[in-house]
Amino acid sequence: MSPSIFKSFRSAPQILLGAFFLCSIGSLTSCRDQETDVQVEVLSNEKNPSVDQAPSSSSQDITAPKESPEGHLRFLSYNIKNYLTMERYIRGGGRQTSSKPKKEIDSLIKVIVAENPDVLGLCEIGTMDDLLDLQSRLKKAGLDLPHLEHAGGADQTRRLALLSNRPIVDRNSADDLPYELEGTTFQMGRGILDVTLDLPGGPTHFIGVHLKSKREIPEADQAQMRLNEAMLLRKHCDAILEKNPQARLIVYGDMNETKGNAPIKAIRGNQNSGLFLDDVWAKDSRREVWTHYWSYQQQYARFDYVFFSRAMKPEMRFKQCYIVDPTDFYDASDHRAIMVTIGVE
Repeated sequence: MSPSIFKSFRSAPQILLGAFFLCSIGSLTSCRDQETDVQVEVLSNEKNPSVDQAPSSSSQDITAPKESPEGHLRFLSYNIKNYLTMERYIRGGGRQTSSKPKKEIDSLIKVIVAENPDVLGLCEIGTMDDLLDLQSRLKKAGLDLPHLEHAGGADQTRRLALLSNRPIVDRNSADDLPYELEGTTFQMGRGILDVTLDLPGGPTHFIGVHLKSKREIPEADQAQMRLNEAMLLRKHCDAILEKNPQARLIVYGDMNETKGNAPIKAIRGNQNSGLFLDDVWAKDSRREVWTHYWSYQQQYARFDYVFFSRAMKPEMRFKQCYIVDPTDFYDASDHRAIMVTIGVE
């Protein structure tokens, strides 16, 4: 073996080690660069937001707007993640008061327009001006929902709304909903939205809520607050159903609870009773049921529901009910929307 070849072999470990070191430095630099490109938003129930990105929920992409058969109504229930003015973290550090970022709004519009709902039930909208802004953007993108309801409770920041292409024939939203907890009187934070639309099957209540978040507060136990709010919702539904057992109810929203816990049981009621509210049990394209991703804890949960009174069951088109799961859902909101199709065959 020639001296030059021998020298090359003898130097190989040092060359390989140097190459490995350079690649490692490059990878670390790439990771740091990627992190600094992330803009993080302050959430009501997250004290320390994470920069982790949510993994894709499926391989499904948004395509052309979806259509339903004649006589069917498409209802979309959606927590749109702080479509309002609030204090937010910004890239590079610091915080500022601003509206929902344009990138998130554009993604949100894309999701909603692709689903082509006739009725859109919203959680986490801000002022009436915020609602009108969203309505205008949707119309500009090709989805005209001219009829609206804006409702809320003690929380003047995050409110409820409904947009519809069908006229609202009655309004029974409630904002003054007190309850007692350990000797203190509280008000339901986001109130109850209740409007009636005249569907082919008959007048139908659309009842929306957004129950107390899981964020701990010093005034009371957040879980007990949520249970009391759930009981107020149940009382509201009972008043309708006791007056008319054949009343048609769609009850929807962000319950901030998983299905086996007391608030969900309170809302649904006794299964052997005529007042019972059934569950749509929507699933995504992979048969998964989670609707919320909390990036800080990397947790998936089902917090969003659509329930219905028994008079509605013949019109529920269950095969056309699903959780909307585009690959980039997290660009729009930390929640995934639920599509429910209602129709007379």
